[in-house]
Amino acid sequence: MNDMQDSIANAGKTASNTSAKVASAAAATTLSQVAASRTDAVSLTDSAKALNRATDKARASDGVDKSKVEHLKQSIKDGTYKINYESVASKLIDAEDELSSIFG
Repeated sequence: MNDMQDSIANAGKTASNTSAKVASAAAATTLSQVAASRTDAVSLTDSAKALNRATDKARASDGVDKSKVEHLKQSIKDGTYKINYESVASKLIDAEDELSSIFG
């Protein structure tokens, strides 16, 4: 009689474990189906797009305004280039102040 009761108890545990495994597998399948059907999307603002285009253009550029350089060369060559001494002195003082604040 004890053997029969043990068999019945074991059968109940096995059935319980099997149904738990089936339920777990079903839940995992449902989660993977939900994850597969969900898509993420990114949307950039117009400002971000403009910044991206400007960054790409700056990277592609060599950083030199060739027409301005040629104009300055010609002005120096023909003697029409005028140096703004006050502006140069002001920028030197600003640079010195900035270096002093950095290096003490």
